[in-house]
Amino acid sequence: MPVSFKRPPQPPIRTLLYVPGNKLEWMRKAPKYGSDALTFDLEDSVPPDQKTASRALVRQAVDEVGALGRPRVLVRINNFSTGRAEADLEATVAKGVFGVQLPKAEGAEEIRQLDAVLTRLEKQAGLPPGQIFIMPLIENAIGVRNAYETAMASARVGYMMVAANGSVGDMAQSVGFRESTGMETSYILGKVVLDARAAGITNPISGLASDPIHDLAAVRRRAERLRSFGFMGTNLIHPSHVQLAHEVFGPAPADIEYWKGLVESVEQGERNGTSAVVYKGKMVDIAHLNHAREMLRLAQEYPEHSGSAGRK
Repeated sequence: MPVSFKRPPQPPIRTLLYVPGNKLEWMRKAPKYGSDALTFDLEDSVPPDQKTASRALVRQAVDEVGALGRPRVLVRINNFSTGRAEADLEATVAKGVFGVQLPKAEGAEEIRQLDAVLTRLEKQAGLPPGQIFIMPLIENAIGVRNAYETAMASARVGYMMVAANGSVGDMAQSVGFRESTGMETSYILGKVVLDARAAGITNPISGLASDPIHDLAAVRRRAERLRSFGFMGTNLIHPSHVQLAHEVFGPAPADIEYWKGLVESVEQGERNGTSAVVYKGKMVDIAHLNHAREMLRLAQEYPEHSGSAGRK
């Protein structure tokens, strides 16, 4: 089924740092760690007896941090099956919310339900319709099975995230795998990437196994594996992983210089009557040119590259 609607532009997200929604001071200081986006969490990191009170804390943090513009702020609500989702949304939807993350997403119907609630609340808040993105979080076998339908349920679905790491998480319990080499999650990761891309989502995101937290070499290896699957970013639970993930998922200065040189070489070739040229020992043509231009465009979205990725 072809994409039947035009999705709004999807700013790239390499890093999505989770912050518990019951920790106001943590949310306030989270921007200093430099992630592309933050998730203020009302779901698993908040004890049941604190969920109601945490809504007001998240709303306060949304108003303060969201006003900064960067990092972009998402709110992870509770799933509709808990009976808490609508109250989470009513308390937190505001100008500073970039997106809403729906955990344990299993299909199109709950995405349409979330879309309808967001449309109503945007109107009440005086926000432009469709301003708030939806990021489904795929965490179980049903979610993996229905990932494409979930992605196609609304133009608001600008991102899709899968959490398949760990041997005791929701995905492991649902599917029944025992994590050892990483091979046991290969199909899950690959399917969600393909379904997201086929639905027009250019920024699929994956959870990143981060235990032990301070083994940065292991965290880097896991991040590199995710990037090799086609994921463009990852969620993080520890600030020390932000820079590492940016290095894995974002362009290095050398990459930018390479793409700029490639663009100049192919464009010079076109002026000379050919679209295929040798650049740094390799044959490159229009396909490489288009890729390099797209990579330079994306690099402009990152604060550290916003000036260097422009044309010479």
